[in-house]
Amino acid sequence: MLLMRRRTHPVQERHAAATIRVRGKRHGIAEACALAAKEQQLGNFPAAVDIYNLILRLVPDAAAVHINRGFALQAMKRYDDALASFNKAIALKPDQAEAYNNRGAVLQKMNRLAEALASYDQAITLNRDYANAHHNRGSILKQLNRLVEALASFDLAIARNPGRADFHNNRAVTLQGLGQSDAAIAGFDQAIALNPKHAEAFNNRGLSLVIKGDMPEAEKMFLKAFAIQPDFPDPLFNLVNIRKYESPDNVETRNIRALLERHGVPPGVKEHLSFALGKIYDDCGLYNEAFEHFRLANEMRGANLTYNPEQVVNLTNRMIDAFSRDFLARRFPFASDSRAPLFIVGMPRSGTTLLANILSNHRAIATAGELPAILDFSPSLLKAFENGTGSRLAVEQITPAAAALLIRDYEQRLRRDVGSDVPHVIDKNPFNFRNLGLISSFFPNARIIHCTRHPLDTCLSNYFQRFPLHLDYSFDLRNIGHFYGEYTRLMEHWRTTLPVKMIEISYEDIVMNTEQTARQTLDFLGLEWDQRCLAPHTNPCAVETASQWEVRQPIYQTSIGRWRHYESHLSALKDRFLPAGQIRQLTTP
Repeated sequence: MLLMRRRTHPVQERHAAATIRVRGKRHGIAEACALAAKEQQLGNFPAAVDIYNLILRLVPDAAAVHINRGFALQAMKRYDDALASFNKAIALKPDQAEAYNNRGAVLQKMNRLAEALASYDQAITLNRDYANAHHNRGSILKQLNRLVEALASFDLAIARNPGRADFHNNRAVTLQGLGQSDAAIAGFDQAIALNPKHAEAFNNRGLSLVIKGDMPEAEKMFLKAFAIQPDFPDPLFNLVNIRKYESPDNVETRNIRALLERHGVPPGVKEHLSFALGKIYDDCGLYNEAFEHFRLANEMRGANLTYNPEQVVNLTNRMIDAFSRDFLARRFPFASDSRAPLFIVGMPRSGTTLLANILSNHRAIATAGELPAILDFSPSLLKAFENGTGSRLAVEQITPAAAALLIRDYEQRLRRDVGSDVPHVIDKNPFNFRNLGLISSFFPNARIIHCTRHPLDTCLSNYFQRFPLHLDYSFDLRNIGHFYGEYTRLMEHWRTTLPVKMIEISYEDIVMNTEQTARQTLDFLGLEWDQRCLAPHTNPCAVETASQWEVRQPIYQTSIGRWRHYESHLSALKDRFLPAGQIRQLTTP
C-alpha cells in the first residue's frame, strides 16, 4: 500500500479575502478548500478536482492545492495529470517532503520505479522522520526484489511509527521473501494484534504456514481473512490451491461465483478468481470448463503486458556468445573451490521442487530454496547482459575483486539458514538455466541437475499457474511455446560446452521410477543411499514456490500426460513442437 499525506490548510493568509463561486455560491478560498477536501474524503474525486481547478485559477501559486489536486487525480488513476500536479507543487515549493512522497507514489503506479525511488529518497532527505516515505521506499525496494534494503526501510518506518499494522504486515511479507518464515509469522502476529480486522495479514500468515507445510492452520487463516473481508480474492484463491475437489458444487465455487457476479468487479479480482475456478474444474475432471476459466484468467492477467520475443532471443544469443566452448575451457584464478552448491535448473513446473524435496531429505543435503538468480548477485554483470552491450567483454574482464564479491555474497546466502556442516546445499532457482556459464566459471566444483518434463505438460502447467507479472511469457500459449524454444536452444548449447558436471533427470522418471532415479542422482553426487529420499512429502523444509501443496503429498502420477486432457486446446503449442520432434509419446507401466 502506497501512503500519501494530504494537506488540509493550503492557502496563505494573503488570499484570505478572495472568493470563488462554487455551485452557485460564493466561498472564501479556505472554505472552498475545505469543501474540496470533504468531497475528497467522500470519494467524490472528480468534484474535488473541479473545485481545486477553480481555486488554482485564482491562486495558481498555492503549492498545497496542487498536492491535494494530485492526490485526487491519482485516486482517479489519471496518473499523468497527478504527476504534473505534484511536479508543479515541487517547482513552487521545493522543500515539501509530502510532494516528493506523493510524486513517488504516482511514479510507482506508472512503473517508473527508478524515478519513484529517487522521489522517496528526496522526501526522506527533507524529513528523516517521515514514516510514510520510509514505508513507501520499502515497498518499491520489495517490488525491485531488493529485499534486504526493503527490510531496512520498513524497520525505519516502524521505528518512527510502530502503531501501523500495514507497516508490520509489509515488513513480514519481506521477511517471508527472505525465507524467514518464523520471523514473518511473528510479524503478521504483530500486525493482527494492532488491527484484528487486518484481512491481508491473516491471509499472508496463512501463506507462511503453507510454506512451512502446516495446511490445517493455513486453512484457518484463509477462512478468517475471507470472513473479515468477503470481497478479498486472495484467501479464496489460496484456499482453493491447498484443497482437492471432487465436485464443482462446493462452498468455494459458490463464494467465487457470488463475487464474480457483483457489479464493477475489478479485472484483477476477476482473473484471480478465474484461476481458482480453473483449478477446481481441473480437479473435478471437467477439462473444457477448466481450460476456459484458465484462458479468461490469463487473458485478463496478461492484458497490460507485452512479451518481447526478440529480447528473449537476444538474451539467449548473448549467453551463447559470451560463454563459448573456448571461454568455458579456461580455469579462472578467482573461482571458488567449494563443492557445496547444487544447482537444480529447468523450466518452471518441470519437477525442480519435487526433486529438491527428495534430495534434501538426505542427511548430507540441505536446501536454500529458490535463491535470486546468480547473475543478480553481480549488478554490473546483470546490467551488461540486460542492456545487451559488452556481455562478452564484461565476463572476460571481470576483476578478481568483483568476482570475489559475487562468490562471497552467494556462498553466504547459500549457507545462511543451513550452517556449514552439510556437504551439499541446493539452490533450486529454475531460471539459473540461463546462468550455467557463469556458474561453471565461478563454481567449477558445483554440480548441476537439469530437470526436464514433457514439453506440453511443462507449458500447460505454466499456463495454469498464476505466476508473478515479471514472468510475462506465461500468460499466452504462443509466448510460452516461444520461451520454451529459447530455453531448449540454450540448454543444447550448455550440453556441448559446459565443463562442470551436469545430469539430466526427467519428471516422468522421478514419478514413475522414484527409487531408481533418486539412486542415480545420489551416485552422481557421490553419496550413499538414504531411504528417506522416498518420502519427500515428510520433508520439513519450507517450500516457497508454486508447488507448495503438491510436494506435501505422497508422489503421484496424475500429472504425467496431463496435456492429453486439453489436447483440443493446444494447437498453438503443438504447432510449435511437432516440427521439431519434441513431443514424445509417453508410455505407461
